[in-house]
Amino acid sequence: MDKPITILLAFHWYDRRVYKGIVRYATEHKWHLSPYLFSGHFVPHGWPADGAITCYGKPLCKFIDSLDMPKIDVTISKMEKPVPRVTVDNDAISQMAARHFTERGFKHFAFYSWPTIEVNTLRKNGFFKALLKAGVPEENLHEIHQSPEHLLGQWEPHQEHILKQIDKLPRPLAVFTGQDNLGATLIEICSREGIHVPEEISILGVDDIEMLCDCLTVPLSSIDTNLEKMGYAAARQLDRLMKKEITNDEPPVLIPPKEIVCRQSTDALAVPHLAVVQALKYIKEHFQEPITLEDIGTHAGMSKRGMEKAFLKHLGFSPATELRRIRLDTAKKLLTETDEKISAIAYDCGYSNSSNLSFAFNRECDMSPRTYRNRYSTRR
Repeated sequence: MDKPITILLAFHWYDRRVYKGIVRYATEHKWHLSPYLFSGHFVPHGWPADGAITCYGKPLCKFIDSLDMPKIDVTISKMEKPVPRVTVDNDAISQMAARHFTERGFKHFAFYSWPTIEVNTLRKNGFFKALLKAGVPEENLHEIHQSPEHLLGQWEPHQEHILKQIDKLPRPLAVFTGQDNLGATLIEICSREGIHVPEEISILGVDDIEMLCDCLTVPLSSIDTNLEKMGYAAARQLDRLMKKEITNDEPPVLIPPKEIVCRQSTDALAVPHLAVVQALKYIKEHFQEPITLEDIGTHAGMSKRGMEKAFLKHLGFSPATELRRIRLDTAKKLLTETDEKISAIAYDCGYSNSSNLSFAFNRECDMSPRTYRNRYSTRR
């Protein structure tokens, strides 16, 4: 039998989704993965491998630099020698966060900044750039600075440092934290101080670490950065590198984020018109039913014409547009994440039949539901 390809995984942190993607590719190609999850306490120098997938940074940087084999890295950290990279697309993540908040009508925004974390600075810059491009005035953009290092291990001074900054900022305020742990910290501070989340401060994190996001006093909305796909793509790039199809100068592969997993921390709309808020809530709760614009208006206490004018004034789009968006977004999710029949998906999303769903897809996406499933399905 041919000797199996052996692959080293040199990571100083663990996320099940990254490993799941790597393992899926390894299984498909009959690779043998190293049986170790690395930490700074144990590094098996000399373990034989044909290639490595690495996560560059302390405490493994010297070990990773010493590896004389094809390597793919999943960070943006500067390395001793050029190595092909596969990373999440931080610009796309930042743009998604900006769009999430602007669509909810927020006028004031902040980024919880921690410049010692390199990726945090990238996300801050991308977030502010996207907001400026959307027409947000620069004076409406703010930073919440992480506490100095000597305060991080002391809860009360750390909380006071953050709280003083929050108290100076306008509300309602949309805060993008760039990392889930920062979002969790902010929610805890707000909860302890009686600041309402999301009504006064709406908070969005990154990476969708479920155990962290779901267990807070106010569950944290977060961007799913598609880490399983990143792991799979890293393994595929390593395969190409070992076969000499690419070189170490290969441009980085950027993995776009999957979606925003909405939880309570951003479940608010910064809209001063109460009837519009009621209409939006009714659409969200009843889009799967064959509701009409008259139904929505009746629930919100407005005429159809009055409701359309209020939507255009406060949101910039019509109630019909919002209803179509929610139905189509739900259909996309079901098409890519389930094997449910297209006719059943149409019914689940409020369409009377599959022809109406197909018409909506062709109009909005320039393709049929079946083509969309074949192109973007996560179950292939």
